[in-house]
Amino acid sequence: MKLSLTFIFLFTLFCALNSFAQTDSAFLARTINALEKYSLANQVEKVHLHFDKQGYIPGDTIWFKAYVVTSENHSLSSISNVVYVELLTAKDSVISRVALPLSSGIGWGDIALPVLLKTGKYQLRAYTNWMRNDDLAYFFSQQINIGDLQAIKAKKQNITAKPDVQFFPEGGVLINGLRSKVAIKSVDEKGLGEDLEGLVTDNDDNEVAEFKTHHLGMGIFAITPTAGKLYKVKITCKNGNRYIFDLPKAHDDGFAIAINNTQADSLSVRIVASNKLFETQKSAGYYLLAQSAGKICYTAAFRLAAQSFNTAIDKKRFPTGITRFTLFAANGEPLNERIVFIQNNDALKLNITRAGNTLTARQKVQFELDAKTAGGNNITGSFSVSVINEDLTPVDELSENTILNNLLLTSDIKGYIEQPNYYFTDITDKTRADLDILMLTQGYRRFEWKQVLADKHQQPVFEAEKSLQISGYLKTLDGKPVANGKVRLLTTKAGIFMLDTVTNENGKFSFNRLPEDSARYVIQARSDKNKKNVMVVLDTLSGHKSFAFRNAPGEKDTIKELTAYQKQVKQQLKLSLDRRTIQLKEVVIKDKKDTPKDIFSHAEHPDQVINDFPKEPTGESLSTFLGVRLRGIEMRSSAEGASFYTARSIAKYYPKPPPMMVKLDGSIIDPAIFSTLLLTDIESAEVIRTTGQMDMTTGAREVLYLISRKHSGTAIKPSTPDVITYQSNGLYKAREFYSPKYDRINESNTKPDLRTTIYWNPTVIIDKGLTKFEFFNSDTKGTYRVTVEGIDTDGNLGRIVYRYNVE
Repeated sequence: MKLSLTFIFLFTLFCALNSFAQTDSAFLARTINALEKYSLANQVEKVHLHFDKQGYIPGDTIWFKAYVVTSENHSLSSISNVVYVELLTAKDSVISRVALPLSSGIGWGDIALPVLLKTGKYQLRAYTNWMRNDDLAYFFSQQINIGDLQAIKAKKQNITAKPDVQFFPEGGVLINGLRSKVAIKSVDEKGLGEDLEGLVTDNDDNEVAEFKTHHLGMGIFAITPTAGKLYKVKITCKNGNRYIFDLPKAHDDGFAIAINNTQADSLSVRIVASNKLFETQKSAGYYLLAQSAGKICYTAAFRLAAQSFNTAIDKKRFPTGITRFTLFAANGEPLNERIVFIQNNDALKLNITRAGNTLTARQKVQFELDAKTAGGNNITGSFSVSVINEDLTPVDELSENTILNNLLLTSDIKGYIEQPNYYFTDITDKTRADLDILMLTQGYRRFEWKQVLADKHQQPVFEAEKSLQISGYLKTLDGKPVANGKVRLLTTKAGIFMLDTVTNENGKFSFNRLPEDSARYVIQARSDKNKKNVMVVLDTLSGHKSFAFRNAPGEKDTIKELTAYQKQVKQQLKLSLDRRTIQLKEVVIKDKKDTPKDIFSHAEHPDQVINDFPKEPTGESLSTFLGVRLRGIEMRSSAEGASFYTARSIAKYYPKPPPMMVKLDGSIIDPAIFSTLLLTDIESAEVIRTTGQMDMTTGAREVLYLISRKHSGTAIKPSTPDVITYQSNGLYKAREFYSPKYDRINESNTKPDLRTTIYWNPTVIIDKGLTKFEFFNSDTKGTYRVTVEGIDTDGNLGRIVYRYNVE
């Protein structure tokens, strides 16, 4: 009888396990297939820009190289052949935009900063058209300071402001009766980490935990919550201020997940069920999946035979970067998540050697760059080299945006990461521990599992560009999509060029394979019944929230340290002007005919005049050109177009100040018509304020007068909604960085050499692991900093910083 009972028990257990194993295989196969399908339809591109330096002043040139890779293994992308790089104001107005051609994911270019550019904080943003299908937070974005030291003043921080403190239980939730780690993140009013210490107490004021933040306002403590109790966190800031926060309320049922990432070669994972869940769900199966870059790297299926599930996982299973662990119920519902960062020490090994010992001004410097894989094999790859005088152009090394910290970390995180290079510059046990706490405090959601498993992901809206394109939507005048509408694209540059297309069911249209040169296009549209009552809306980037704190740490010190740099730039500019100056003979002007300004300007003494409008396209819009030049005037964008407001009217009529009147060649125009004007259409602008002056035709209102350039004797005529004009600047042809040679003396090199960027080369190719490059030092003494970044043909990333002294 005992034998029979034993046999029945074992047979029942075998059947149950076999049934679970079959279910396990089906679920895992379905999940893997669903993720592969999703990843194929939604391939992820990332962009990294390597810049020549961190700080600039008006009149400088920003030199950069673009690396566009896929997220799967960081190999150079073949998805897109065009990448866009933009310079934006702090309010997201585009000052300059260039479209760079990509060859196997590589491109380079430059942005010349106007001499009259306002000082302050700006953003550099980069993306491909394909990346617009994802959240705009994944665009490459870096804040830079463009500063005139006499104009920029660092704002004093309000040290009495209450910090923003958040708590992040490991795995997402606290469970009563289960011990869990809780990460804490504290930031000040500027969004930067603020260190503090604190106590955790229950509702009887019993102390249950204490902590101190480890790095940049981030720390960790452990707690075992008890049912029926609530918990508060009492913190003390460095300035002595004290505050009390509520800890998230614990749940009665669920799982606690804990991952130990301190070992060099493995991860330890522990999953514990609550008492009630363990008692009632012993027969249920669960799955643990880990995915990185759209690929599943680890799976495990288990039953609650015991209250906890423990496993050790070899880190070699995972690529370097962020790995996302998810615990699933048997029905496929995600229960808990935890992200970890894997550092496999598999970056390229770069080595720089320099010929000679003591180096002096204008001396030729020769370098040899050797690159190998982590395993010691030679590589073939593309690299960029920047050389600066570190004494003149200061570097905040911990806040640097590098090819390693960007492509491996920040490009996958939506939130701002302060000092990203701290985790990659000098890797220690402390930096690894701090990086693990960072993972607990950051959100990582490239996709939602529920959408992937339900096969409900949206189809891409934006195409991968193989060439320049113009796309948009055709809508009715009240904003509804027009299906099967007829859209025509015309240009007269180099002969008549015309394309026709039809909109899809959503009103979408696109024109591909456009000429690479700059051109002005006319887009004309009709409904499917050949009616004109439609409007063309081109694709634009709108509603993008800026990354307000990129490289903000050390801002005040950085601005101060730019003093020598600014003086040197001004001296270099003066010298260059001296070389180009020609003494002219006296000219007597006898008469002058009326200009458009004389005809259309109503002011004898305008408050401000702008005459430096470019005649050739620069990539800058009219609104942003004016926005950075108009004094005491704020530009605001809306669906109707751009409007301008004086500081006086904003203060007097807040919150709804009247916009300035805008006149084009004497006629009043509205924001919609203003938005159709091109920068090259305008010759000059004048501002008339109400104080002391008045527009005689409209009464006492501020007026912005625009004087157009004449085309065949007629003024610019704004487009109607069904016909619009579009200025394409074409693919940008990068300028070559000028590097002087002092092999022999000539007139051009007798002038002082005060370069701020000593050397920039975006086209360094390594074949069979070795290459050479050379340049001449400038006249300035100090510590020269050589930075090399790049990637090999297999997607391995590399970076090295080398310093030498010039005496």
